[in-house]
Amino acid sequence: MNNKKSEEKQNTRSKFVVIFEVTPTVNGKAEYFKMGGALKDELQQMPGFISVERFASVNNEGKFLSLSFWESEEAAAGWRNQMNHRKSQKAGHNKLFDCYHISVGEIVREYTNLERNEAPSDSNEYLGIK
Repeated sequence: MNNKKSEEKQNTRSKFVVIFEVTPTVNGKAEYFKMGGALKDELQQMPGFISVERFASVNNEGKFLSLSFWESEEAAAGWRNQMNHRKSQKAGHNKLFDCYHISVGEIVREYTNLERNEAPSDSNEYLGIK
């Protein structure tokens, strides 16, 4: 299958995102990052895992965001229920985090500056892209 057809096929499949916003306690920050590093290999081996990134907030010092992409909601649930991840969740909830917020959603559109098949037509029109 050529790259264009492969990309088109990938774009027609559902993709899910898990957005994990967290503010660790002052004393919990190092342990949070240590646990994340320890889980990374297991995360990358999970069925349906696509990618993960972590970001630091420029507006709220000490706040971080983990953004993971999954082939399905079931795949994301598999990670949520993975035992070592569950243990980390409990440690975070009980002692490492001041607060956290989790959002799970389905990607409805995805495009880049070069691949614009799913871009809204008004956006393409405004940019002069046909």
